[in-house]
Amino acid sequence: MATSYPKSLQGAMDKMMSDSDTSECPAPTQDITLNLKNRAKAITAAKYGPENPDLPNEAYWKRMADEWDVSTEDAKKSRCGNCAAFNVSEDIKQCIADGIGNEADPWGTIKLADLGYCEIFDFKCAANRSCRAWIVGGPNTGEGEKEGESPEEMNED
Repeated sequence: MATSYPKSLQGAMDKMMSDSDTSECPAPTQDITLNLKNRAKAITAAKYGPENPDLPNEAYWKRMADEWDVSTEDAKKSRCGNCAAFNVSEDIKQCIADGIGNEADPWGTIKLADLGYCEIFDFKCAANRSCRAWIVGGPNTGEGEKEGESPEEMNED
């Protein structure tokens, strides 16, 4: 016999019983149009690129090296995949997978493109790309700070 819940509780029960809660996901992980809009902002404002990281892209890396006043080889080491704003936590990867849906293999796509989430420009981001907003110390795996604990408290023994 199936259990019937009052309408006032049914929504809460449905939410608790669902596989994942996308209401906690950043909107661009669920809305491709918003994601593309935010990525376009990153391209314009911060030179997000290069378009295809598998190509040499010497002009792109020369511009980034000049901007950062480093060698081209050093500029190539500053990738989204090692940026502190690149979120690759399990929660964000689940959000990305939910947003991709079943039209493609979401986990295969995440792995192949090495996707994470740019917390500066709010879009799905590929680890092998870069931008001028790159921050040392990443990626953000979600394992650093405990909830309610400041970085200073984490370093106290």
